Amino acid sequence: MSKEHIKVLLAKKKIDVHGRGTKLIARELRDAGMEVVYFRFGVVEEIAEAALQEDVDVVGVSIMTSGQIQIARELIPALKARGLHEVLVIMGGIIPEVDYEPLQTLGVHRCFPPGLPGGAVAEYIKRNVGTVSLA
Repeated sequence: MSKEHIKVLLAKKKIDVHGRGTKLIARELRDAGMEVVYFRFGVVEEIAEAALQEDVDVVGVSIMTSGQIQIARELIPALKARGLHEVLVIMGGIIPEVDYEPLQTLGVHRCFPPGLPGGAVAEYIKRNVGTVSLA
């Protein structure tokens, strides 16, 4: 199931200053016809609130400095608390593969490493938006 119009919030945690990958993904998603809200630096509560206010279908978090498990432990409940049970949650960046399964258990639907072929994130989103639940 896919949606005609997909809105994505791309975010980085407050101390993560690297933004090149996030900007590349934002361009890729826009080129694929998605609306992208770029939330540069935020704490988890701010990211969840922005997801609610912007009425997004996808929350993507860029990680370059570790902390992905803690972010997921806070972000997923924060999204649920706002009634955002059907938001697709993805992460990308420097995330060790050993963390992929624990992140999935917490509610992150997919992790994307650096260097993916162009369009991979957009294709994943198109195939999966509207088919997930954080319940």
